[in-house]
Amino acid sequence: MKARLFSLALGVFCLALLMAAQPAIAGGAWPRGKKNGFASLSFSTFGDMQAYVTGLSYQIPGVEPVELTQEYAFYFEYGLTEKLTFGIDRTMRPKNETYSAVYFLRRNFSRANWRSSYGFEIGMGGYRDWRQVNDTQLRIGMAWGRGFTTRWIDGWVDIDAKLSALEKTESVAWKVDSTLGFKPGDRTLFYLQMQSGALDDYGTYTRAQPTYVMKLGRGFSLESAVTLGIENDETQGMKIGAWLDF
Repeated sequence: MKARLFSLALGVFCLALLMAAQPAIAGGAWPRGKKNGFASLSFSTFGDMQAYVTGLSYQIPGVEPVELTQEYAFYFEYGLTEKLTFGIDRTMRPKNETYSAVYFLRRNFSRANWRSSYGFEIGMGGYRDWRQVNDTQLRIGMAWGRGFTTRWIDGWVDIDAKLSALEKTESVAWKVDSTLGFKPGDRTLFYLQMQSGALDDYGTYTRAQPTYVMKLGRGFSLESAVTLGIENDETQGMKIGAWLDF
């Protein structure tokens, strides 16, 4: 049954790619806009940070020191039309030899007189899990967002939900990222993102990731963040990255 659903979804994805050539197709919760682009590179490290730091200062003979997981991420968006965005979402963990790579299209459903913005995303790509199984994944997503302005500060709120299905292992994963962001000035951004998700029947995790972004000029920005596990996730970590708007 899952195989038939995957084949049907794959057909929908191929149809979406064909439709992308038509100007009428739109994309994204907040579309990138025609010929506008965005790219980011980031490095994250996370795990039992307290035990890791303790192990650096004091190592118990015969006990293996705690190691942190390291993850590299690349994200890219380009506006094919005013309302259609093509993107790449890739992550990899070299030591674990795992990776995820999704090529996607996002369609915008917003209008100028709407206070909120809505989008639908569909993508496909490769995936390798901790069992070293090379798989194909299909991912769909929906997003909602709204900007706001006050006397003191501007900001935004958005919810981004994604569902992924793997062909060989027939695993299903979902995640929801809820973000509240503020723009204190022209060169700074601050946002808090609550991340939740699960794989198959495993328990749902929840973590918080406060992030600070400083704009350097010429489209370049620097990103720094910390990650704090809240539920079914006892890890702590940090993240640094670079953004480019072009």
